[in-house]
Amino acid sequence: MKKLCFPLSLLLMVLLLSGCSGTNGNPGKGAAATDSVPVILNQAEYLLYQNIFYNKYGPEYEGQDVTKRGVFAKIHDAFSDRDRYYVWGYLDNTKCCDWQWEFVPKDAKSLPVPGSLVVVKGVFRANDDALDGYWITDAAVETEAAYTGAQNDINMLAMSCTLERVQILNILYKPEAFEGKSFNAYGRIAGTDTLEDPYYSGSWQIPFTSGTESPAIGTLVVLRGTVKGAALTDCALSVMQ
Repeated sequence: MKKLCFPLSLLLMVLLLSGCSGTNGNPGKGAAATDSVPVILNQAEYLLYQNIFYNKYGPEYEGQDVTKRGVFAKIHDAFSDRDRYYVWGYLDNTKCCDWQWEFVPKDAKSLPVPGSLVVVKGVFRANDDALDGYWITDAAVETEAAYTGAQNDINMLAMSCTLERVQILNILYKPEAFEGKSFNAYGRIAGTDTLEDPYYSGSWQIPFTSGTESPAIGTLVVLRGTVKGAALTDCALSVMQ
């Protein structure tokens, strides 16, 4: 079993113990278009992410102007009853180690659809309302490439592994907030009609229903369907390429 080391997921577990379809948004002037979620690799961002959230370097960056380039994602935090916005990427091509920065946009209505490639500029601040204690405030978001692929109410294909884990745990423990929502998700087949984290054993599992016979255990798949009763239902299943 691989060791879990993601601050967002750890914080959400503390919360557990204590207690819409996308639009075109603002593509930006001259923005390109992409029908696939970009793969952003940035070792420096990953090391900085680790230093801030594990090595307690956050205060050194408090109040600094920052610029982050990566994939745009939106999760719904049912524990706080709010949407959260992130720019994220991977350490390397293994895609099992990721980084993500929460930000507060100047204008949420002008954001592009999840899965778009964006540049976020704002001020790095500590705040108790941030899921991990820090976020980028007063954030201006420029779209480099607008995502044109299929959207759902909950777009987990546009999320890092860490962000998908947070969203899945919300669905499992606050199912009423997601009832009837359309979704897409990715992960490994853990057994008959059970999906699990794509990279980490013991991270999360969620039941699903599909008219398609499940592939072999360990197969990476994409599911699209509807959330019902803390499960992923009526799923179209495809094997990840």
